[in-house]
Amino acid sequence: MHNRQGDGLPARAALHPTGLYLAMSEIDPRELRDPFMSETIARCKAPQAYTHIAPGELGRAPPGSAPAGLIFHVGRCGSTLVSQLLKEPGELVVYAEPQPVNEILQPPQPWPRQQLVGALRSLAAAFARHARRPYVLKLTSWNTLYAGIVAEAFPHSPWVFCLRDPVEVCVSLLQRPPGWLREPGVAQRFAAIVDPGQQSSSQEELMARVYGALCDGAARLDPGRGRLVEYETLPAAIWRDVAPLFSLPVDVEARQRMAQAATRHAKAPATNAAPFAADSAAKQAAASATLRQAIDALARPAIERLRAIHR
Repeated sequence: MHNRQGDGLPARAALHPTGLYLAMSEIDPRELRDPFMSETIARCKAPQAYTHIAPGELGRAPPGSAPAGLIFHVGRCGSTLVSQLLKEPGELVVYAEPQPVNEILQPPQPWPRQQLVGALRSLAAAFARHARRPYVLKLTSWNTLYAGIVAEAFPHSPWVFCLRDPVEVCVSLLQRPPGWLREPGVAQRFAAIVDPGQQSSSQEELMARVYGALCDGAARLDPGRGRLVEYETLPAAIWRDVAPLFSLPVDVEARQRMAQAATRHAKAPATNAAPFAADSAAKQAAASATLRQAIDALARPAIERLRAIHR
C-alpha cells in the first residue's frame, strides 16, 4: 500500500480506527463528462494507488480545498442536469455522486461526528488536488439526510437544493427505486432513519416520508449560503442563479452551450447522447390516490417548512 498522497481521482474510501484509506484512480479531470463519477471510473478502467490518512491528520485540509459549491437534491428532480450544465463553461470540475462520500456517510455510522467531518475535509483535499481548479460536489440524494455534517465540514461552501413536485419524485422512486431504497439491508437501514417508528403502512407512505426527510435535512443548511432550485425553473436557473452562486462566470457563448446541452437527456451516457423528453404529465397521471394522500400528509408540510425558511 502506498502512503504518499497523490493527485489521482478518489474512487473509493474506507474509514477505520487507523484512519482514512482512499483508492486513487489515474483518471484525468477532463474525463469527468459522464453524468455520474462512477460511470467515468467504469469507462476509463485506470490503475489505482492507495493513500492512507492517519487519524491525527484527518481534517487537516489546506486552504482553498473546500468545494466551490455543493448540490443537494431530492432525487429525480433535475440535479443531474444542473451538474452536467455546470461543466459546459470548462471552468469547474464536477464530481457527481462520488462513492467515497457515500462510503464515509453511509449508515450505520460508528464514528464520532468530528471524525466524519474530518474525513470529508480530507477527501475534499484529495478532490482539490485532482481537480487543480475550483470544483463542485453533486451529492447523492440520501446525503441530504446528513446535510448538517456536510455543512460542518464545508461551512463556507455555497449550496443549492434541487426540488421537484413530490408527486413526480415519488412516482419515479416507486417505479425505479434507487439502490439505497432497493438493496436488501441497505434499504432497511434507510427506512429506519426516515421512518424510525415504522409507521408507514405502504411503499407510497414510505416514499412520502423519504421526501419529507430530505426536505428536513436541507432545512439544516445555512439559508444565507444557499438557495432552492425548483425543477420548473430549469434550465435557466442554472446559468442565472446556480453559476453565480458558485462563482462560475458564464459568458454568452457558454450560456448558449449550456442551453444546447439542456436539450439532451442529462443522464444519457457521455458516449450516447439522447434528446430530453418531458415526463411531468405522465408522472402526475401515474400517481395513485394513496400516494397523493401520503404526500399531502407527510411531504408537502416538510417542503413548505423549507420554503418558508427561504422566503
